[in-house]
Amino acid sequence: MNKIFSRIPFLGVILMVLNNCTEPFEVDKVPVFESALVIKASLTDQNKIQNVILSRSFPLDTVITSKELGAQVQIVDDTGRIFNFNDMGNGNYNSNIPFAAEKDRLYTLNITTSNGNSYISEPSGILGKSNIDEIFATREFKDDREEGVFIYLNSFDPTNKSQYYRYEYEETYKIITPFTARGFEAYVVSPLPNPAVDYRLSDDVASTCYSTNLSKRIIQTSTVDLEEDRVSRFPVRFINRQNYILSHRYSILVKQYVQSKEAFNYYQTLDTFSSSESLFSQIQTGFLEGNIQSEQNASEKIIGFFEVTSVSEKRLFFNYEELFPGEELPDYLIDCSIVSPPLTNEGGGSPLISLLNADAVDFFSVYDGNVNSLNLDVFGPFLMTPAGCGDCTRFSSKIIPDFWEE
Repeated sequence: MNKIFSRIPFLGVILMVLNNCTEPFEVDKVPVFESALVIKASLTDQNKIQNVILSRSFPLDTVITSKELGAQVQIVDDTGRIFNFNDMGNGNYNSNIPFAAEKDRLYTLNITTSNGNSYISEPSGILGKSNIDEIFATREFKDDREEGVFIYLNSFDPTNKSQYYRYEYEETYKIITPFTARGFEAYVVSPLPNPAVDYRLSDDVASTCYSTNLSKRIIQTSTVDLEEDRVSRFPVRFINRQNYILSHRYSILVKQYVQSKEAFNYYQTLDTFSSSESLFSQIQTGFLEGNIQSEQNASEKIIGFFEVTSVSEKRLFFNYEELFPGEELPDYLIDCSIVSPPLTNEGGGSPLISLLNADAVDFFSVYDGNVNSLNLDVFGPFLMTPAGCGDCTRFSSKIIPDFWEE
């Protein structure tokens, strides 16, 4: 059965904190893995509140990272303009005003941590701009074995200045439960020894929801060896046809980042680590060098890369029926059936109240035990389903996203 969330392999401290940053760089060997400042910072040409994330890494055998609090963060351009960032807590630093990276400007990241240590990046700027021309989905086999849906994109830079690309996506999908909650919930009126239950209207339950997942892996491509700076039919995402997220309506927002050669190489090397069987031993014995240095101690190891990039994005919608017309939907994320737990049993317990207290069932309808059309040997006052089979708000949101289109 398909799960609504895929398991993400533990890729080590670097990959966990950077949330997918990668590139081919030298890895310096050090005798001991010490605490290191981890920086995730990408300045884009989108006029928005820009974000920098700071944390600390520790030896892998402790499986610990901590957020870096109380730092002073600035981005300065080559004309002297200063953009200050506010400490939002939890290691997040947001610019105090919306702003965008401008073409032909160079930007430098400055960080001073709460202990007074300062760090500075190499100056970086936008190298090119390439817009996504098209995103489309096709039904195909992956490696001639696994059938599913490929999400492809096309883009083109006629100036031939982009050449290095990284991609991220946000996928949102519609969830419809196998059983309809009808806006009711069951609740305990009184516990044992005088058990009583009832049901009532509830605004908190729903049978239609929407979930969003963010890309977790590093996705890159380059046009350096091509005759023109054209990305053609590049596969951003593959989804097995049995994946539950395809069951009804699916949407994906793809973001294309134009990178420098250095940033591309950094992410590519990190991606090599993440796919290596010897990942842990390699990461424990070294660091991936980025473009940020300590101003007090040149030998201090800093994890991260300050990137200035142009961004293009495009959204796609499609329904399962469009690609698999007349075919059976993927299985729901959990097994669903209708049950009628007794209010009391011969042992003096209350199966129904126990399940309600454990929040393990969803209300479906009142049940007439005298009719007993389901031919149940034992039954109670309600028909119930396993949690999540009638109320999708247990793992998702009933709020329709602003961008959603039917």
